[in-house]
Amino acid sequence: MKLKIMGFGILLLLIMGICVVSAVTVTNPVINPTGDLTAGTNVSVSFKIDMTPAGGLTFPQEDTLQIFTDLNSPQWTTTIIRDGVNHPQPQDTGHSVYMSGWILSYPSSVQESVQVMLEGSVPSVPKSMNKTIVLVQELDPRNTLIPASIITQSRLIVNPTDLAQSIGLRESDLRVFRTHIDNMTQNGVNTSAAEQNFAAAQSAILAAKSANFATAQAYLNNATSLMDEGEKLMDLAWTEKEISNAQAPISQTSDLITFFTVNRSITNDPRLAIVIAKKESADQYLSSAKDLFAAGNFAFARVKAHDAFAKGNESLNDAINFRLELTKTGGSTGGGNWLNTTTLIIIGVVVVIIAIGGYFLLKKKNRWEDN
Repeated sequence: MKLKIMGFGILLLLIMGICVVSAVTVTNPVINPTGDLTAGTNVSVSFKIDMTPAGGLTFPQEDTLQIFTDLNSPQWTTTIIRDGVNHPQPQDTGHSVYMSGWILSYPSSVQESVQVMLEGSVPSVPKSMNKTIVLVQELDPRNTLIPASIITQSRLIVNPTDLAQSIGLRESDLRVFRTHIDNMTQNGVNTSAAEQNFAAAQSAILAAKSANFATAQAYLNNATSLMDEGEKLMDLAWTEKEISNAQAPISQTSDLITFFTVNRSITNDPRLAIVIAKKESADQYLSSAKDLFAAGNFAFARVKAHDAFAKGNESLNDAINFRLELTKTGGSTGGGNWLNTTTLIIIGVVVVIIAIGGYFLLKKKNRWEDN
C-alpha cells in the first residue's frame, strides 16, 4: 500500500511539473547574410517567440525566458505582443536578454508572443567552428535550464586561414598523386583510370578556391576521395601487370614442354623432368597470386607474382638449354654430342682391326702369287 501511495505521489508530482512548464515556439527566423560567416561581418536576425499556454497561464510566473547570442556588440529590440497589441520593451546590449515570468505570465486565454530583432557582428575564431546566432531557452525558479525548452540557430564561422591551409594540403596531395602516376607509367602500368581521377580531383580543388567554406570543404573532400580511389586503381593495374609478366615465361615453357613430349616424343629424360618440376612450382605461385588478387590483397599478390616470374624464368631457361642440346645432338636424348670420346675410341679400334685384317690378306695374296 505504501508503495502504491509513493508511486501515486511521484506521478502526481510529474504531472504537476508538466503542467507548470510552458512551451515556446520560434517562428519565421531570418538571419542575414545567409550561409557561412566570417569574422567582423554584420548580422541581422529577426524571429518571433510564440507562447503555448500551460497550467492556465501563457508562461509560468516563476520561470524566466532567456534569449542568447554569440555575436559581438549585440543590440536587442524586443516587443511583447498580447492579443495583437504591441508592448515594446527596453533595448538591451548584453549577450543575453532575460524576460521574467512576471512579465510574460498571463491567463491562457491571452494570445501572446515576443517579436525579437537582433543586430551584431561575427566574432573572431581561432579555427572554423559553429557559433550560436540565437538561442531561446527557459529557466526554472532556481535558474536551472529546462532542456526540453532549448531552441537554437547556429552558423559556421569561417577562419579563412583554415580554408587556405586545406586547399594547400590537397594541392600537395595532388602533386604526390601526379608523381605516383608518372612513375607507374614509366614502369609500363596502365594509368588511364588514375589519370581520369587526377583530372577530376584537380578540377575539384580549383572549384574550392572560389566557393564558400562549406562548399569548398565538400569539393576538397571529393578531391581526396578521388585521389584515394586513383591510388587504388593504380595498385590494381600494377598487380595485373605483375601477374601478366609472370604468366609469360610460364606459357613459353608450356609450349616447349609440348614440343618435347609431342613433337619429339621425349618423356623420360631427367632434364625434361627438371623443367616440368620448376614450371609446376611457378604455376603454384601464379595461382596464389591470382587468388590474392581476387581477394583484394594486391601487395601480397605482387609478391607471389614475383616468385612465379622468377621460377618461371628458371624453368624457361632450362627448357631452352635442353632444346639447344637436342639441336647439337641431332635429336638424341643421350645427353651429349654423338662424336664423343667413347665413339672415337670405338671407331679407332674398328679402323685398326680393318687395317690389320687388310695387311694379312694382302700378305697372303702375295704368297699365292709367288708360288
